[in-house]
Amino acid sequence: MLGSYLNILNYRSFVLVMVIAIFFGIVVLIVNSRDESKQKIGSESTTSSIQTLKVVGSGTVSVTPDIANLRINVVSQQVNAIQAREQAAQSMQLLMQVFKKFNIADKDLRTSGYSLYPEYLYEKNKIKRIEAFNVSNNLDVTIRNLDELGAVIDATITVDSEDIRIGNISFSIDNDKSFKEQARKNAVKDAYSVAAQIIDATNQNLGNPLEITDLAYTPYNGPVGISRSMMSDEAFTSTPISPGQIIIESKVEIIFAMQ
Repeated sequence: MLGSYLNILNYRSFVLVMVIAIFFGIVVLIVNSRDESKQKIGSESTTSSIQTLKVVGSGTVSVTPDIANLRINVVSQQVNAIQAREQAAQSMQLLMQVFKKFNIADKDLRTSGYSLYPEYLYEKNKIKRIEAFNVSNNLDVTIRNLDELGAVIDATITVDSEDIRIGNISFSIDNDKSFKEQARKNAVKDAYSVAAQIIDATNQNLGNPLEITDLAYTPYNGPVGISRSMMSDEAFTSTPISPGQIIIESKVEIIFAMQ
């Protein structure tokens, strides 16, 4: 009897000890969780209290272009679609012969658009009818020898066809990677210079950059308009073309810490 009583007492004591241990374990977990929350809040507060300075720097590089892009449009209008297509095709063949004389490679000739469409005649109180068919064929030409650019234009305009139109000329750089890199470096230097000027007006020091964003670069490309009406059909002065300079611009945004 006494042994049974002792066993019950030991069991109850064991249960009580376990309950107390579990209770204190939960208390410790709650305290630790609160301490971690306080540390996190304190850390966030410290981070958010850092003063920053955001500036945008720009850098440019002036480059002499080495290629020209010329858009040529062949148009044709005939009473039926077959004749309109044939006339446009003949005009384009004449142009191709001109380009071969100047050794312009096939890779530098690209058809950028082709369309054949009817032209309707509208009359009062009558159903509209097709009056003619139009063909428009656009060809983009890349000219790598700028010394021959004026001669290419002259030869194109003097092709025996009233169906050829010359659009705008644009100049560019065949390989502009190194110029972009230089413009980007200039932009970073400019951002540091701007930040230094601003920080001089305060009682703080400029810290390390916290974030750098490379913004899109912008090449300046001024088109030159050319039309057939600029020249006489019988005799003309050769066309002078001046490519000038291309400005490649890069921008960066830098966020500095202020100390």
